[in-house]
Amino acid sequence: MPNELVTFRSWFSYLAEGRRGYLAAFAKIPPAELHRARGASFPSMLDIFEHSQGAYIYWITKCARDPLPSPPCETGKDPPLAEVVENETWLQEEVRRYLAGLPAEELDRRIAIPKGDPIAHACELPVRDILWHLVEEELQHRGELNALLWQIDVHAPVYDWIEWRHASGELHRSSPR
Repeated sequence: MPNELVTFRSWFSYLAEGRRGYLAAFAKIPPAELHRARGASFPSMLDIFEHSQGAYIYWITKCARDPLPSPPCETGKDPPLAEVVENETWLQEEVRRYLAGLPAEELDRRIAIPKGDPIAHACELPVRDILWHLVEEELQHRGELNALLWQIDVHAPVYDWIEWRHASGELHRSSPR
C-alpha cells in the first residue's frame, strides 16, 4: 500500500491530466461561447478554470518553504485562453516540483491561515489538509465544468481515476481467470 505522499503525487498527476483535457476541449469552443457568462460559481468557463489555478497558486504558495516564482501571465477577469494555457503549463511544473521535493514529515506541518479570504476565521491547517482541499476544490469545479460543457453539447473530458491508473501504469489489470 502506498504512503500518503505517493497518493498525493498520484492524485495531482491525475488532476493535471484532467486539466489538460479541459484545455483541449476549450480550444474547440468558439471564444464567445468560452467567455459567455453562465451563472455558475464564476462567470465563464475560463473564469472557473482560472479560479482553480488561483487556488493552486494560493495554497501551494502557503505550503512551500521557498516562494513560487510568479506565473508567466497576469490574468484577470475573463482571460484569453492562450494565457490560461501558458499559466497552466507553468503551474503544473511548479506543483510537480513542490510535490517531488516534499518530505512525508511535512504533511503534518501546520500553516497559519489569517482570518479573511478564503477562510472566515484564523486557523492553522496541516499541509495534508490543504492538499486534500485542493483535490476537493478541483473535483468540485471539474463537475461544474462538465455540466457547462454538456449544456452546449461539448464532450466533457471525463477522466475516471481507475482507468487513469491503468493507463498510467500505476494499476495493472488482472488476467482473466
